[in-house]
Amino acid sequence: MASLGTVARDVPGHPFVTLVTIAFDGKGRALLLLSRLAEHTANLEACSHASLLVSEAVDGAGADPLALGRVTLVGSCGRVPDGDLEACRKTFLDVHPEASTYAGFADFGFFRLEPEHVRYVGGFGRMSWVDAKTYADAWK
Repeated sequence: MASLGTVARDVPGHPFVTLVTIAFDGKGRALLLLSRLAEHTANLEACSHASLLVSEAVDGAGADPLALGRVTLVGSCGRVPDGDLEACRKTFLDVHPEASTYAGFADFGFFRLEPEHVRYVGGFGRMSWVDAKTYADAWK
């Protein structure tokens, strides 16, 4: 799970953040399966600027979620090109097999976020910007 931030259409000048399921391809790009009926999809179709917050899962009672590692990917998010759809579909459904029940519906489509900027937070006081090339190279 991740939090997807898009540029709001209906509340101009404000971000719109929602919860989404994600998978990552071999280059560290986030893959999303989104419904055309969702607000965030309409936002992306109007403006591709997006950010995605991915965090470690809270493990155990009393754990402080702010002490966990997390990364925010900032970039453009658009529909996956036809030539990449099959690989994207396989990667996403390998991570989220339950999505196979609706992945073929006409109103669903695969989107991919191309990271242009990456903010890493490793817990309290451990944070930095990571350039997009260094981030992509880490996936090799």
